Amino acid sequence: MSDRKNKEKEKVMSVRDRMGLFQTNNTTAPLRPNSGVSHGKAKEALKINTPLPSPAEPIMREYLNPHHFETFFKTLSSMKDEGFLLDITMSLGSDAYKIHYLVLAAVSPSVRRWFKSGGLDHTFSETVEPAAMFLDDKMTQLGIKAVVDFAYTGDVHVDVSDSIVEVLEACSWLEVDRLSQACSWILDPPQEEKTYQHSSSRERQKTFRAIQDLWEKGIGCDVRVQSDGQSFKAHRVALAAGGDFFRAMFSSGMKESLETTVHLPCLSSPVLSSLLRFIYSGAVLLSWGNVFEITEAALLYQVGGLLQLCLDFLQIEINEEYCLDCMALAEAYDLVELKDFVEQYILSNFEQVASVPKFQDLTEVQLVYFLDKDSLCVTSEVEVFKIVLLWVEEDITCRLEWVEDLMKRVRFPLMCPKELKEVQRAEIMRTNQGCKELLNRAIASLRPKPGAKPVTCKPRTPNQVLVLIGGDHLNNDFSRRLPSNRLWFAHKFFNGVGLIKHIDWRPLSTIPDIPRFRHAVAVLNNQLYIFGGSWYYGERDILKSVVRYHPSHDSWEHLPDMNESRNYFAVVCVDGAMYAMGGNVDNKRILDSVECYTPGDNTWRFVHPLHMALYSHATAVWDGEIYISGGYDSNNISLKSVSRYHPLQGCTPLSPMCNDRGGHVMEAIGSCLYVAGGLKQLCVGYSDQYLCESYDPLKDAWTPITNLPEAHVTPASTVLGGQIYILGGFCHKTYQDCQSIHRYEPQTDRWTNMGYMPQAYADMAACLLLVPTHLRQ
Repeated sequence: MSDRKNKEKEKVMSVRDRMGLFQTNNTTAPLRPNSGVSHGKAKEALKINTPLPSPAEPIMREYLNPHHFETFFKTLSSMKDEGFLLDITMSLGSDAYKIHYLVLAAVSPSVRRWFKSGGLDHTFSETVEPAAMFLDDKMTQLGIKAVVDFAYTGDVHVDVSDSIVEVLEACSWLEVDRLSQACSWILDPPQEEKTYQHSSSRERQKTFRAIQDLWEKGIGCDVRVQSDGQSFKAHRVALAAGGDFFRAMFSSGMKESLETTVHLPCLSSPVLSSLLRFIYSGAVLLSWGNVFEITEAALLYQVGGLLQLCLDFLQIEINEEYCLDCMALAEAYDLVELKDFVEQYILSNFEQVASVPKFQDLTEVQLVYFLDKDSLCVTSEVEVFKIVLLWVEEDITCRLEWVEDLMKRVRFPLMCPKELKEVQRAEIMRTNQGCKELLNRAIASLRPKPGAKPVTCKPRTPNQVLVLIGGDHLNNDFSRRLPSNRLWFAHKFFNGVGLIKHIDWRPLSTIPDIPRFRHAVAVLNNQLYIFGGSWYYGERDILKSVVRYHPSHDSWEHLPDMNESRNYFAVVCVDGAMYAMGGNVDNKRILDSVECYTPGDNTWRFVHPLHMALYSHATAVWDGEIYISGGYDSNNISLKSVSRYHPLQGCTPLSPMCNDRGGHVMEAIGSCLYVAGGLKQLCVGYSDQYLCESYDPLKDAWTPITNLPEAHVTPASTVLGGQIYILGGFCHKTYQDCQSIHRYEPQTDRWTNMGYMPQAYADMAACLLLVPTHLRQ
């Protein structure tokens, strides 16, 4: 092994060890959350294999479960009804209300003072009765019940004025100001508060924050949770409400249920601190330095809300460096949804994942599993060969026996003659007899002998679908235009020989809050980002907001706004960063600014501006560099200009297009860029641009290609299967929206009508996404 590889090995833990220890063997049942199976061995494996921190401190991000407090109080109410861990009795004559001190103290300052004065002795045993508060002559049964119900549910159960008076008396003595205020509004609403609406959910959230405050101040804590020699104060009732493990432990009757200190030796103290913080707040700080340990703690102690946040982190933040660790974790604990997501990520980014040193420690079985997948996404099959060759050469003494079996998974007939010659130069393909035969058959298939049976090879077809996002369209009676918030995906293409071209469209999701058109989109780690655009047709209706869609669990997330409102602009994604470029800010002012968003720090920042203000331009990424073509300037003149853009250096002019155009598309395939559609400038006004052309970045030269068969102004576009799809838009000559979809095949220089969109949309966007099976069905 070279010195460079040795140095790289020192930076990361052996993934062979990691994955071997994470995974269960054939004789051990997979470990499942909440299954009751001991997680001891998996814990040991996980603790050993937590990824080593990088020299730079991992970026910590707070993840919040907004529904945690609801689950928390639902469990508390159930515990009260079951009589579990009740530690205070409110006595009124012969009646008694047994409840949890923590819940009542969260709404009543007088109860907190009573505790501090020695009213409550937290000594737990099976025989000791809860401490009593004697409330004779201070309030009524109805008042006590109203306070207790409010503390646990946030509800106000008051029907008549006489009842309100009794509840107000109880609130006054116990100082339950929030309930008192709600009753006062019901009894005598002020003029300005006629529209007051009580929210029990909001009141539960306030009580939950009060419980968190009691914990942070150490008030009423009755147990210490200890790990690594460090202990943390907590409330038994809160732990029981927050996790199934603690609830079972405190109800088991074993000695741990009665002790004032609980030892959790399986956890490190930072992880225990995070677990407690989540139970009391519903939030956790996660990074690649702690997420694996915290995930396992959530599984081990059955804290479902925390587990979901960890799974969200793993899917949102997944990258080439850690995806194999995520796969190992998913397999070790039989996390099916995570496993499916990570597998799709690896298949979609196979070349990038294979470039990470950890990849070289995959087992032969694991590598074969990926190579056999039709959905393996690579730029060329020769890249698969190179990846296999590097894996074998990493430990050639031990791996030579696997080489023929692996090479059988490389689809040599998909390679061109030049690529096969490159394969032929590899020594192992000349010296290993099995590999040599595989290669010879592939070479022979290039010039088959008359009558010989042709060599067939199934192409790789990544499991991505074409998705339409937003846009606007005419309503059914053609009286006005309607913005759309719909996402559609192409479930199936019917385009065989002799068939009428047809696409089976299915609804995928809806954009939250408002519709969008004239927006821009980007995809990173199979997550869809939607930027800006317009939600209606006025100058003030142009947006700066950003949302992100997660196909894996069909959910949306609001992200920080861009610094400027933009429509008719472009967004490109390079090296994990997204650049919003130019655009129209208010139908009058055109932008030259460029701003950059990075998901890691979740922020926007301005970078080098464009060489001029532009809108309705097109962008594409080729060989890691950003290219910009055409568009309109501040005087609404359509342009031929083309430039290469760098975030620090700005624009470098390149050879202009043969034809001016704006409202067009540009896509990169292989060694070329292609532009199509849009409008061209006339002496007066504009006209549909049917002329198309391709650009060779290495030669800095443009070449005409076959004209578009139909006008597409402000269409959407994407690349699927090495072919360009251009969708919708409108025709300037007729002012009619276009519903058709055309596909361009670079190999034949031919446009084909592929069918129609579900609606004749203009100003929409398109992309490719991996859509989970349950959504596709």
